[in-house]
Amino acid sequence: MACRAIRVVTTALLAAGQAIWLAGGFPSFPVSLVRAEESRAVEVDDGATFLRITEETDGEPRSLDTAVVRYATAPEASEGLTVDLVAAVHIGGEAYYETLNRLFKDYDAVLYELVAPEGNRVPKAGQKPSGAIGSAQQGLTSALGLAFQLEAVDYSPANFVHADLSPEQFDEAMQKRGESWWTMFSRLMREGMAQARRKSAAGDTSGELGLGELFGLLFSSDRELQLRRIMAQQFTDMEVLTAAFGGENGSTIITDRNAAAIDVMRQQVARGRQRIAIFYGAAHMADFDERLRKDFDLQPVETTWVEAWNLRDE
Repeated sequence: MACRAIRVVTTALLAAGQAIWLAGGFPSFPVSLVRAEESRAVEVDDGATFLRITEETDGEPRSLDTAVVRYATAPEASEGLTVDLVAAVHIGGEAYYETLNRLFKDYDAVLYELVAPEGNRVPKAGQKPSGAIGSAQQGLTSALGLAFQLEAVDYSPANFVHADLSPEQFDEAMQKRGESWWTMFSRLMREGMAQARRKSAAGDTSGELGLGELFGLLFSSDRELQLRRIMAQQFTDMEVLTAAFGGENGSTIITDRNAAAIDVMRQQVARGRQRIAIFYGAAHMADFDERLRKDFDLQPVETTWVEAWNLRDE
């Protein structure tokens, strides 16, 4: 019984921590395509899914993929406004960010997230983040054998446009909602615990991890791969984050920041920008999807899946 409780708590902690990574919102940090260009798969879906795990024919995990979903007035539209939702994860393979950098050159405007004062630019690629959060991000990046978004994405091109709240606006929005970093993490933990218990009661042990197994992984010869596989499975499960930050009331970390980004998008459209990308963490995309459909009468017409993490046992 105690072991099962430990597994539930550990799984909930993983879910909560990874949900924060997908939603982003850490002050002064950006939040947060298939490995080779010729491997890129293009398909059309309903825009509801922005992260997936691709498996090999034998069922072994192959990759964690992020989506680039294009929205337009009609599938056959060749002119007029198009908006691509470019789902992101904070950390990924170097090839992933190289592909994103090439992709971003084709847009009139790339709207990016960054809780920072108006007019601030992301530090040049390669500059190390500072502070406790930055150290934690760097530590996880190293443990997974991946690259950090802030160091790998080139934010310097003229078509990059800041589309987020300032720290003052972020704090004000949190005060209005009665939120704090602690209350948000507590909400995530509650939802993570509830989900873990539901799965445990149903006999579903997928993604469940005990402290002993976690420590064992840290000393295994292929720990980077095994940790990537565990975290990828948690990343693709949006139920915890949706329950904690979604719904009618929403939240500062997703709802209010997305609203700010949409306001910037309207400004860019008014200036004649017709090909726009919104580059935000994957957890923001369901809300963006709803806004594009409802407020702009745009529909998903094409999805490109891009490999962010290599999960192959090579």
